[in-house]
Amino acid sequence: MIRRNEIIAYVMAGAAIVAFGVLLVFALFRLAATETEMRKNEGDNMLWAISRTQSAALHLDASITRHAALRLSTGDIERRYNILLSRLSLLSEGPQRRYMTDLGQSKNLAMAERDIKALESEILGLSFGDTAAVNRIHDVLGPLIEELGRAGNRSMVRQWEATGARLDQQRQSILQVIVSILAIIALGIFLSVSMLRAMAGHQRSLRSFKREQEVAEAYRSFVALVSHQFRTPLAVIDSAMQRLLRSGRNMERAEIERRAEQVRTEVAGLTKLIGATLDVVRLEAGQVMPSPETCYVETLVERARTRQIAETPDRVIEVQIASEVPPSIETDPLLTEQILNNLVSNAVKYSPETEPVKIRVSTLNKQVCFAVEDGGVGIPDIEQAKLFDRFFRASTSAGVPGTGVGLSIASQLARLLGGQLDFVSRAGIGSTFTLRLPIASASPQVRSRVQNAET
Repeated sequence: MIRRNEIIAYVMAGAAIVAFGVLLVFALFRLAATETEMRKNEGDNMLWAISRTQSAALHLDASITRHAALRLSTGDIERRYNILLSRLSLLSEGPQRRYMTDLGQSKNLAMAERDIKALESEILGLSFGDTAAVNRIHDVLGPLIEELGRAGNRSMVRQWEATGARLDQQRQSILQVIVSILAIIALGIFLSVSMLRAMAGHQRSLRSFKREQEVAEAYRSFVALVSHQFRTPLAVIDSAMQRLLRSGRNMERAEIERRAEQVRTEVAGLTKLIGATLDVVRLEAGQVMPSPETCYVETLVERARTRQIAETPDRVIEVQIASEVPPSIETDPLLTEQILNNLVSNAVKYSPETEPVKIRVSTLNKQVCFAVEDGGVGIPDIEQAKLFDRFFRASTSAGVPGTGVGLSIASQLARLLGGQLDFVSRAGIGSTFTLRLPIASASPQVRSRVQNAET
């Protein structure tokens, strides 16, 4: 009979798991909200519209002056006059009008537009040497140009203030995410203690003990996967946010947008990994089934390369795809990317920074072969038989962070996809890991092309 303290341990572990999920979702939500805030650009659009209107007024004034002095064609004056009217109409309609009202410029611009239209006949019918008309037109355009200059200055100040407010809000969001991640780590430790105590209570019964072993194994797999698979996207997100915090207002908008897009991409990848993590935890129980779809070979390789470059931008990763490789295959893209990400990450991690990592794609025996080659520490011959065992790490990996689960998971996923993962390695020289996926599962068009090439 389960004792009272065991029931309490299970209840506490369940509550911790729920809190774990809530905190993780909250962290992702705050990151998404931060990315949305960084994409706001209303002030930039209005500043552009105001500056273009001021430029149109200046060009019209200059054209009128040149025409009165040099007897030029009136076509240029008419064109610039129409451009100015269209710019003024843009500023006096819809959201733009409300924005100009907030700046205190709406009434002045309306009066200027009315005065300009009142002189339309003089502007379009301006004759050579009519300096009086030129002066009247200039008396209207001059104040308009000054008014637009003041509006542009106020818009710029307003934009700076809004940007500062957004940066403060983003800083607060980042701090909330950091606190959530620390809480997740604490809950993970708490879960470890709770589950181990629950295991100890079931040692008297062989059947219960076996059940507890299964639960403990599933939990250890879960924690190991979270540590191993989530580390890369979280590191990229943290790097982007740290750069934003350090640079503040000095960072160019293009750089902010690039980093926002980078964060958004990693958040999306992290969301996918959450589902994938649960799938891999169920892998041992045979509950994970691949979801094949048409995948482009080049895209699969480039995604693995791009993800690694984002984490280690100074490393060189070369890609070579043989001409006989079919452009697409039918496979599960997420599981395939997990395998390739693990192989590329290991190649970078266990080889010197001066050594390039090579990804070669070829075909052999109706299989697509993704070979990842490095010039790293290699694996001793005596230890190679255990390389795909869970939690095993070679002696040459001493001093390099790792959990020893990545290659085990990759090997299982390769078999699940109908392929295999093998390697060739020599200690001190390097390793080549090859993922082989069947061509037989390719789309009908691809199979036809391959068969024609073989004949």
